[in-house]
Amino acid sequence: MARYPQTTWQGSDDRHSPTVRARAASRSDGPTIQEAISDFLAAAERGSALDRYGRPFTDESVRELRWCLTGHVEKRLGTLSLTEVRRSDVEALIVDLEAAGLPRPRLRAIVKSVRALYDYAAQRDLVASNPAERVALPDEDDAAQPSRERPPAGRVQALLLAGSDRAMAGADRALALFLQVATVCFVLFALVLIAESL
Repeated sequence: MARYPQTTWQGSDDRHSPTVRARAASRSDGPTIQEAISDFLAAAERGSALDRYGRPFTDESVRELRWCLTGHVEKRLGTLSLTEVRRSDVEALIVDLEAAGLPRPRLRAIVKSVRALYDYAAQRDLVASNPAERVALPDEDDAAQPSRERPPAGRVQALLLAGSDRAMAGADRALALFLQVATVCFVLFALVLIAESL
């Protein structure tokens, strides 16, 4: 079985946000994340939980799900009910794990594992939406902190595109003005030719 490095955050419970603790204290009915994880992993091992493509999870996938869900997700969100978890909770978890030095492939695996958990819960009509559905990880280019003198590469590209849009709009106006002047000159020239021919 593959062993993954444990981050300093993974083993501690003191990083839970006050908001998550407060919501857990006033938890609504329904299974907790911890209960849902246990049920989902047992179903995945039996082959009754299916992935998004309708296939049973492989043994390797089940090990990955177990590492991600029982290691990080359960420690952070385990006391909340399934319906209480929001996208912001999943995003905050990923941000904290990234700050703790968890590699990008591990972060992606955690997001995919939460999606799989909620897909399974949705199939059982326990939830109406998947809070990990649109959680995006930062691009590799955005991982480096930008300096104050130089905006990040994504921002430079956006500024260039905006500048080129403005330049194109200016070029369109200049072309329209040129065509109007050319039309007026052509009409005047035509009038002069007509007047001379009379």
